[in-house]
Amino acid sequence: MRISKTKQDIVEKATDLFYEHGFVKASIRDIVKAVGITNSTVYIHFKNKDEILYYIIENIGSTLLSELNEGMKNHDNLIECLREMVYRQVCLIKEKRKEIKIYMEEQYQLPPSLRGKALKQHREIYNIYYTLLCKMNKMGFLRDIDNTVMTFAVFAMMNWSYRWFDENGRLSIEEIADSIIRIFFEGIFKEGILEKR
Repeated sequence: MRISKTKQDIVEKATDLFYEHGFVKASIRDIVKAVGITNSTVYIHFKNKDEILYYIIENIGSTLLSELNEGMKNHDNLIECLREMVYRQVCLIKEKRKEIKIYMEEQYQLPPSLRGKALKQHREIYNIYYTLLCKMNKMGFLRDIDNTVMTFAVFAMMNWSYRWFDENGRLSIEEIADSIIRIFFEGIFKEGILEKR
């Protein structure tokens, strides 16, 4: 769904401010000043600052879900499916680093009603990985490790890379994605499984 240019400008400037200063320190006044509009214009598009934060979080969550679903559509092979999902999620940092930081660090600032919606979406993302790992486990592909632990482990490797990834660093985000995949895959698959697939 397309949004108005003014709403898009509000979201973009709020994203910049929440990324740089955190949700609590960035005020509606700061957003208004950055966009060059009046307070009342913000309230035409959003009820309050919480709704702006939720909009950013919901949007990046939807983008990630779309990337994961696209990755799943591309492969019948479960191993290649997981490989592409992890690759897509890590590479999203290149274009959406600010949004990912806000998603990871500011969700707890949401009021309970909006936090519940955000967590529901987060659970949907978790379930995609968990379900895939459970299928792989049933097929005998994986080491004897709890599926929940494996799911959170892959999230831990992927989700925090936005904090240390350096755009001007030695490795590209694609190389980092490949390294994360290699570490994760070689740590969970039984010896010889990847060669057989």
